[in-house]
Amino acid sequence: MNTNRGHDAQERRAALLPDAGAMVDEHGRAPGAASRTGTGAGPAADAARLDAERAAEAEVNVLVSHCDRAGADAVLGVLAEAFPGMAPPVPERAGASAAAPSIWSATVDVRHRAPGASPRARPAGPATAELDGAAEPVRAVRAVLEDAFAGEHLGTVSGEHELQVALRLTARAS
Repeated sequence: MNTNRGHDAQERRAALLPDAGAMVDEHGRAPGAASRTGTGAGPAADAARLDAERAAEAEVNVLVSHCDRAGADAVLGVLAEAFPGMAPPVPERAGASAAAPSIWSATVDVRHRAPGASPRARPAGPATAELDGAAEPVRAVRAVLEDAFAGEHLGTVSGEHELQVALRLTARAS
């Protein structure tokens, strides 16, 4: 069986590669030829889908825990003042009993930052805030919280494009 299919070994060795002056890429395509990823000359991307993607990248999920309702209200109130249009907090019960701790969750869209907002708050007691989202939006939310409260950094987990930060927030000393 002839697997050479009419190609001579010398011809294959004589073919130039792009770095040796060839007018083809490493796959034998001429400049501007379509590839499996396209040339960029196709139709524009769907604007609605791009807007939805950008909105999702600008959102930070915030979980407030290890505090009472007043502490959660103080933390989430600061965020609502700094980022108008923030989704309202949703309390989640960690367990079935009435004594089980609550976790308040909210989503912050950092694209809607109030100009010049520098809120200050005094929680009734310490609270833990966990921030999760794209790195830059998480840093923006963290900066607002650390400006309003005394923040103790509890830990960070970095992903490829996302960041998780845990903070222990207490009242600033006056």
